[in-house]
Amino acid sequence: MKQFGKAACIICLAALLSACQSTPEGGEGVSSQIHTENLFQGALKAHQIWLKKLEGTEQLKVYSPDKYALMMSSWEKADSIFQEFKDSPEMASKSYSLFSSSTYLDRFYEEVIVLEQTLKELEHLKRVADDVLEPAITQLDYLNSIDARQYYRSEYVRLTRFYAKLFRLVENSELSDAKEEQEEFLERAHSLEIRTIKKIYISPQEDALRKLRREDVKYYAPVSYARVEAEILKSKELIERAPRAFDDIKRIVSEIQFELAHAKHIALEVKALRDRSKDEYENFILDIETKLLQISMALNGSDLRDQSLKKQAEQIKGEVTNASQLYAASQKAGGVQKDDEQLAALTALVTAQQKQIKQLKARLMGNPDSLPAANAEQLAAGTGSLELNTSTEDVPERLKSGRTVSQ
Repeated sequence: MKQFGKAACIICLAALLSACQSTPEGGEGVSSQIHTENLFQGALKAHQIWLKKLEGTEQLKVYSPDKYALMMSSWEKADSIFQEFKDSPEMASKSYSLFSSSTYLDRFYEEVIVLEQTLKELEHLKRVADDVLEPAITQLDYLNSIDARQYYRSEYVRLTRFYAKLFRLVENSELSDAKEEQEEFLERAHSLEIRTIKKIYISPQEDALRKLRREDVKYYAPVSYARVEAEILKSKELIERAPRAFDDIKRIVSEIQFELAHAKHIALEVKALRDRSKDEYENFILDIETKLLQISMALNGSDLRDQSLKKQAEQIKGEVTNASQLYAASQKAGGVQKDDEQLAALTALVTAQQKQIKQLKARLMGNPDSLPAANAEQLAAGTGSLELNTSTEDVPERLKSGRTVSQ
């Protein structure tokens, strides 16, 4: 019986000890879960921040391809590790591998540290290179804007390799060498710019000229053909001097196109004339004379056919010039006359107002009681106002709207 009592006591003590031990273990489990969740939320936030921060960082590649590759490699590793414990937060605190004591979370933050450090280095290089290589950067951007690569791919590729070399010099802190090499880059880039502008604006005109040559325009109209060649040569010289003077370039291109059309037309006329028989020459000349007659009759009703074609053309030109000058003079005179009429109307209006002022002053001096006392005192002191009875019908429309003759 005594042995049974001892056994019962031992069991009770064991139960009490077990109860005492279970309470702190349960508390530690809850605390561990909270800690794990906090660590996971921190990693989640870091992942979201870097996901957003790395958007648009591809432009940093030119400043250091190696550093950029390292940064993106670190991000890929960090993202891969995060994806492994993303759906199971408890894995974040587990060992990453059998051969390492680091947890998944430790490895994630190790890559984030590399990522952050590399990005800072790239941003520093960017600030330095943007300052030192600003002319080269601006020039290459301009070449891209005019699609230089589309027209001269090989030269553009060689130029971009040279461009990358400038950034390697900056990365190695060889700034003086970078500036010196940049001068050569700018010369080559400027040359490519000129060639590209010529290709865009002049090459189509040269193609059109070659087509005219195949159509024997140079044979039938050599003078007109030579004029086109001269305009093309002049346009090339303009582009070499000022490749960005687009207003002038477009103007001279229009002149080339005009001369191309003129040369083609003249060649057709010459060819048509050569194809005529001798018996058709008179009718050809009479057709030209008839056209001149129609113009002279429309101008002043004169018939100039008793003169040579050359004199007819000169006289018609003189008549047209005189008619243009007379028209311009009549337009100018009409405008002056209109302004004079408006000025006279304004003068008459002012005179009428002055006359009314004199009349009112006379009435005031003769019979001050005819006006209110306060108004009479103001007028006597020179501070009052008079209401004029000028009819608005006497005011020209332009004056009613507040516009003067000078306007």
